[in-house]
Amino acid sequence: MKNKWVYIVFFILAIIAVILYFSNKNGTIKEELKDFAVPDTASITRIFMVDKDNSQVKLERKENYWMVNGTFVARPDAIKTLLETIKTVSVKSPVGKAAMPNIIKQLATNSVKVEIYKGSEKIKVYYVGSPTPDQMGTYMVLENSSVPFITFKPGFFGYLSPRYFTDQVLWRDNSIFLYAFKDIASVNARYTLQPEKSFTAISNGNNSFTLVDNLNNPVKDFDEQLVKEYIGSYKKIKCESYVADFSSRRLDSLLKTKPIAILSVTNRKGEINSLKLFPRPNFSQFIDDKGNLLPNDPDAMYGVLNENKQVMVCQYFVLDPLMKPISYFFKKTAS
Repeated sequence: MKNKWVYIVFFILAIIAVILYFSNKNGTIKEELKDFAVPDTASITRIFMVDKDNSQVKLERKENYWMVNGTFVARPDAIKTLLETIKTVSVKSPVGKAAMPNIIKQLATNSVKVEIYKGSEKIKVYYVGSPTPDQMGTYMVLENSSVPFITFKPGFFGYLSPRYFTDQVLWRDNSIFLYAFKDIASVNARYTLQPEKSFTAISNGNNSFTLVDNLNNPVKDFDEQLVKEYIGSYKKIKCESYVADFSSRRLDSLLKTKPIAILSVTNRKGEINSLKLFPRPNFSQFIDDKGNLLPNDPDAMYGVLNENKQVMVCQYFVLDPLMKPISYFFKKTAS
């Protein structure tokens, strides 16, 4: 199916190029054939991109964020860069007739197809190819266009193809928990190896909180301010990175082991985000004060969010404030 698509694109573009080569004698090109930009990017609701290896990504606008393939929140910085490019991409010049057959072939065999939507309407489709030899322009062609062009972004020195990438892992935002305080209904911290340290912190609204132990018994005497601050800690928590080469076998083995902790946030709609944390092997060969090799990485651990089969690297430095024992919230009595 993939090869069939490549051949269809190649022959269509090749035929168009040949027609232009022999019939375009006055050198003029219709304006709509080089109209790549979408000035009103605020109206864009969806962007779909696919390359010749059938790696594809669907970016969809939500209320105040974008989703990747309906599964992950997209990186705000990458979305901003892509939208700025879509808004301002301009034509530097058409591809010269001598170079056109080679560029047509390149676009047919090594390009990214970009589809831009406003609601359900497809408002723009074009193909993004390789950089020019001086790497100051990018070969592109509009769908149904008669000629490819060299494009650029005003004020940017370089080529644009890296901005149109299709790896969903690279598009994914590294936020684990991203909440407004008012949206959190409860937080559960469960420690499988030390269950007596587990708890649930509940936000009742109106600055009122409840603390429940691992047996679901309410704690009578606790510091509400500490509980409030703890719940607020889930405002913006990010992982260090995602592990791209984590095999299915390794993942299955990891999920069968007991996690260090399971941190779960329930929002006001009843939706749950649950992060399982596991020891990470000591790849960097850290040693203790006596020169002994540590069994696990002392700086980072593995995390799996919502059983989504994407393993992340999480720093203890970031997550330690969330991994409190229930005793942390008990009121301290004067000695």
